[in-house]
Amino acid sequence: MVFAALMITVLSVSSAEERNRVWAWTGPVGGAADAVQGLSTLVALGAPFLLLLRRKDLANTAWGLGFLQLIFPIGPVMALVLPQVLVREKRNEAETLAFLHVLGGTVWFVRDALGPTPASSLVRFFSSTETVQTDPVDFNVYAASVVYLVVIVVPVVVGFWLRARHEIDDTRHEVAVERATAGALSAELSRQGERELIAREVHDVIGHRLSLLVLHAGGIEVAAGDDPELRESARAVRDNAQRAMDDLRSLVGVLRDPAAGASDAPLSPVSVRSLSQLSSVIDDMADAGVPVASTVFLHSADQADPVLAHSVYRIVQELLTNARKHAPSELVRLQVSGGPGEGIRIESSNPTSVRVPVPAGVEGAGSGLRGIDERVEILGGTSEVSTDGGRFRVAVTLPWSGDAA
Repeated sequence: MVFAALMITVLSVSSAEERNRVWAWTGPVGGAADAVQGLSTLVALGAPFLLLLRRKDLANTAWGLGFLQLIFPIGPVMALVLPQVLVREKRNEAETLAFLHVLGGTVWFVRDALGPTPASSLVRFFSSTETVQTDPVDFNVYAASVVYLVVIVVPVVVGFWLRARHEIDDTRHEVAVERATAGALSAELSRQGERELIAREVHDVIGHRLSLLVLHAGGIEVAAGDDPELRESARAVRDNAQRAMDDLRSLVGVLRDPAAGASDAPLSPVSVRSLSQLSSVIDDMADAGVPVASTVFLHSADQADPVLAHSVYRIVQELLTNARKHAPSELVRLQVSGGPGEGIRIESSNPTSVRVPVPAGVEGAGSGLRGIDERVEILGGTSEVSTDGGRFRVAVTLPWSGDAA
């Protein structure tokens, strides 16, 4: 289409020059006609260069070519950029530019059809079978209609057709995005319904049993009388059951509203708010009969972010639980150290005389170590599992986050 538009532009200027010669205008009219003809030639020759210079601003280029096409006998030069502009611009501007092209093209068509010979009229040239181009020929309505449709109407039709294709593609993309969004929302609603069901079951069943456990433990503590060991065991059971109920309430809240529990990070603190609470999990394991040799040395423990404190608490808890399951009655060595500027380092080791746990990431790995890896990855830390010298070792490093960071 660009090539055809350039060719018709050049031929239109040549036909206009021939019309001036045939009509043989003299005086001021002839001078004006010669001036218009010269300007038309300059416009026709400069149109390609204008397109190269203004290829990033085709809308304004189209406006300029449209007005030049309306004034000078240069043919439908606006067709050089019209299809691209009709695709890119807003619908109102595209329709206005299409109208300007049709108007300017019609003015050119009528002006060109006034030429009496094929050499002075492209319309007559395409409809003539005469070999002598300087002899007058009759006006052929059917051939002229074909020329009008091809030169003036086709660029508009092609432009709007391409625009419709782009709009259909955009609509399909939007529909696909909306379907994906609707699918995600549907899946989220389904998951939320499942969370509600799980939360209700956990609250009703496990909460009820823990309440009974607290009640019976309190009764045993009262009935223990002068037996200090039984009374202490009953108290420990009651305290741990009560703490389990507190954790259960927090977990039920997280199940019902995950966004509220994950506003700061993907991990939601349940009941641990400070690193100073770390000693409680070590004491609980020692009270449960797990031999632990621990060293805890932390700077600014109370200033640590609750998410970090919660993660450290759960990692230490999982390491000690893992040691109790796989190496019962064996001494567990635990070291926790760090503070602002250096992060937190957790090291745990125990003998592998009973069964060697499989490191996380290897087929058959336990869910506990995988959970530790997930917490460490979320917080941007590192974890290392090794077995050497007959001992199973886990080393975790977490970056510090808190008020003193």
